[in-house]
Amino acid sequence: MQIKDVFEFYQKYTKPIYAEIEAKRNQIPVELLFETYASFDHLKRYYLNEDSDKESGFKALSHLKRGILDAFKLKLKYFHDDLEKFLSLKIDFELIDNGAFIKNFHKERNEIYKIAKVARLNESKKDIDEAFEKWYEVSVKIDEFEKKYFNKLDKIEWAKKKTFSWINKDSIRGFIIGIISSLVVWLITK
Repeated sequence: MQIKDVFEFYQKYTKPIYAEIEAKRNQIPVELLFETYASFDHLKRYYLNEDSDKESGFKALSHLKRGILDAFKLKLKYFHDDLEKFLSLKIDFELIDNGAFIKNFHKERNEIYKIAKVARLNESKKDIDEAFEKWYEVSVKIDEFEKKYFNKLDKIEWAKKKTFSWINKDSIRGFIIGIISSLVVWLITK
């Protein structure tokens, strides 16, 4: 591992996920900054002749990988938060695609959580490379999920209107039936 490899890794993996996390909440979490700071500290050691190119590169890359793992976990947390907001909308999701939308939604969400669990277990086994691959897979699946479900605004708006009109029609019917029932009971007991 050389210093050049660290910068290539940073460009290819670290920078994109950090930018994504920063864009989501308009701030960069301190955990990510700590790992980047530690990484640059190891790079500095090479340039100040304290460590070899190989040793500095290996240690710097290790910090960047830990930072990326933290970023993947934050992405999963943000995804979960977005799911909660999405599912709290006053919409009958069963209306979309004859129920297939919400069925597949839950199936694919559970698949993401399943892969994330494997990634976490790999981390606890100190298998950082395998954990990194699984977390990367989770990240890609989250991106696909968001495009497939969160970005279907036309279908969601349609279902929202249908849900609203269905609730209003049922409310009116219920109100009318309640009045008629009350009148019938009043006439019978009179």
